[in-house]
Amino acid sequence: MIRAWLRRLGIHPRALLHGLFTYPRFLGRIKPALLASAEAEAIARLHALDVCWEMAQLTVPIGQRIVVIAPHPDDEAIGAGGLLLRHRGQADLHIVGLYEGQGGGALPDADPAAADYAAALVAARSEELDRAAAAVGARLHRLAFSAEGPPTPAQAARLGELLRALRPDVVALPWYLDDQRDHRAANVLFAAAADGLECMVLGYEVWTLCPPNAALDITRALADKAALIRIYETQTGTIDYPSYAAAVARVRGFQCVTDGTRNGAAEAYLALPSAAYCALVQAHYGRPGALTAEGVRRFP
Repeated sequence: MIRAWLRRLGIHPRALLHGLFTYPRFLGRIKPALLASAEAEAIARLHALDVCWEMAQLTVPIGQRIVVIAPHPDDEAIGAGGLLLRHRGQADLHIVGLYEGQGGGALPDADPAAADYAAALVAARSEELDRAAAAVGARLHRLAFSAEGPPTPAQAARLGELLRALRPDVVALPWYLDDQRDHRAANVLFAAAADGLECMVLGYEVWTLCPPNAALDITRALADKAALIRIYETQTGTIDYPSYAAAVARVRGFQCVTDGTRNGAAEAYLALPSAAYCALVQAHYGRPGALTAEGVRRFP
């Protein structure tokens, strides 16, 4: 009888019990953690705005040696695919793959419980990254770091060795507050690896919009960017990334008036000299092996 009465009120009995047991825990333990995290992120965003300037229109080529760091296969296409396409044949392009990406996407017609599923997914994503790099004419460098645990000094040292060999004048990676753990870890590694490296950093958008101060017109490359993202069939089968990336590009095109009519498309970035960008990252997260309280929370 009680169950029927609750249902007439639109309340599921299980949901009611769940709320009764979890809400006190939320008040006593989870909420303070959420508040602390929100405050830390708000401060980090304000610090980013402090060193930003008015949104600038980037012109091609923005550099002669461009390195795009992809924490997972597909990040480079979603966040900086337009940049790569517009510099195809006009700059020395490199893609650095940090992690293998065994935790994202899905293999069609495969059993996720199978013993070899994770290895098969990694192999599929690796092949997709090969094709994406070839499509934009970029040289691919795989570091294949483990995503378990916090970023390590050894990982930063390997990335630093590669960056010193490549000598980029522009490095693009997910911006440092992008809401995905490995994307944030990539920033911690880069900030340590880039010590002494003089270049421009472009923090690109994947999961979270950034406070941008630079934009690149990708109106004529938008369809090709969608095709580039569609190479990643393991990812687009679960999330419609081409449509998502196109929608973000249209918003950014409206905001930065790429074609004078607000009908264009753009990629937006948090653009800073490497020293200034890395200072923001380390103030928020710390260094590999010496994380701040926020860093420890982000990378348990």
